[in-house]
Amino acid sequence: MTSPAQHDRWSCLFDDIRQVLLENRLEPTPTNYGLAHHYLTADDATFNSAVDRATAHGGLSAAAAAALMAERNVELSAADLQGMAKEAQERLEEVEVILLGSREAHQDYGSTLATNAAELAAGAAAGPLVSSLLDVTQSMIDKTQAIEDQLRTACEEIRELRESLAEAQDAANRDALTGLPNRRALDARLAAASDAARRTGRPFSIAICDIDHFKAVNDRFGHQIGDEVIKFVATSLSNGASERLFAARYGGEEFVVLFEGADAASASREVDRIRATIGKRDLRVNATGQSLGRLTFSAGVAQLAAMEGGASAMLKRADVALYEAKRAGRNRVMVG
Repeated sequence: MTSPAQHDRWSCLFDDIRQVLLENRLEPTPTNYGLAHHYLTADDATFNSAVDRATAHGGLSAAAAAALMAERNVELSAADLQGMAKEAQERLEEVEVILLGSREAHQDYGSTLATNAAELAAGAAAGPLVSSLLDVTQSMIDKTQAIEDQLRTACEEIRELRESLAEAQDAANRDALTGLPNRRALDARLAAASDAARRTGRPFSIAICDIDHFKAVNDRFGHQIGDEVIKFVATSLSNGASERLFAARYGGEEFVVLFEGADAASASREVDRIRATIGKRDLRVNATGQSLGRLTFSAGVAQLAAMEGGASAMLKRADVALYEAKRAGRNRVMVG
């Protein structure tokens, strides 16, 4: 039975969750409720910062909420990956045991052959020795066949585990809606690319792109159409640039594009070209033919500075440039 104090805490939590959902005009779905509950009760500074950041960009949309919860659930994928890796290691240890047994069997067989050969050389009767050798040889054949069967089974299991592990790793690093790399994969690629740029001296730039007035699209056409808009922009960004790039979903209606080997000016031109191409399209709902109007996005671009402490500083400058593009009227690219 709950105490009055505990009942009061629950009541306050229910009210707080309700307030989060109402303020962001979020439907009380399990995903959205889970986001509000985690935001209010978990000691998860990274998650709360991401929620605050999405809210500051004009409100927390259902798409943004789903993306944030998917990123939080990557922890489960990481645990699954660890379990699969452990299972693969156990299979490798089994193979090692099988091979050790095979080695010992061959050593025993060799010792038996050497002993019988010595006895024959000493003048022992051949009949019993030949009979013994036949028995030992047949036993060795049986053992070898059993070992081959064990190895075949173990190797097949390892192959299946390797394939499953590769698929799980890909799923853990990929955004479910767009198919683009997710925040987890972005963080790893960003660190590697910035390290390589500092090591080689080649330029490295980043762009943060945010769909303009996306909340209005969701409110007017529904979240399903909003998801299609996100997928369209994702495809345009990942396929539209000519420089070596890595495009990822950053969260909600935001994307990040990494330009390795490109300075801020050339990266800005590429992003602006994609922006202009998207803006020329008259998007329509397939089922009804209803026009969605002109879709635009704003972007902030930054280049890794020679004396910059890390990629996070470059990312922050790109984010500031994005805010400037929004304040300047949207549908534009600015360099930070």
